[in-house]
Amino acid sequence: MKYEYKRQCRCGHTETIEVTRKEACFCLKENEIWCKKCSKCGGNKTSCMIYPSVEIEKDLLLEWGNNENYYFCEQDEDLVLAHDVDFNIILDVLDNHQILQYKRDMLVFALFVMVYNNLKINKALANKIITELKKRPTDVENAESWIDDYISKVVFPMLK
Repeated sequence: MKYEYKRQCRCGHTETIEVTRKEACFCLKENEIWCKKCSKCGGNKTSCMIYPSVEIEKDLLLEWGNNENYYFCEQDEDLVLAHDVDFNIILDVLDNHQILQYKRDMLVFALFVMVYNNLKINKALANKIITELKKRPTDVENAESWIDDYISKVVFPMLK
């Protein structure tokens, strides 16, 4: 599969820049591409950029989990994880793999977000994740400080 950025210069010219799956997933070339000189006008002023989409699978989650410099998104990473990763993959990583502690906490936070987001649209999924969180009290306790108040007020009572 091809992974491509589409970068539009302020002059209106659009370029396609191919990157690897890993570069696309962790935005490893984002700054370089953003500042790249335009092949048409020679300027380096980007007006907009379209990012490649990468399915976050277990191998990428493990790589992320063991590299403090990798991010799926520097802001709202919990939302990316909660939206783009199957919760079973998160559980597998939590149960069967060593990853950095704060990345582990981030995965638990993502599970809380999944519960919160699914309470009205998929209650069965939310309940399934709650059941799994109950099996991991140490992980929940370690991640507690990461979890936003509005989410913890709703989800923590469900863990009792």
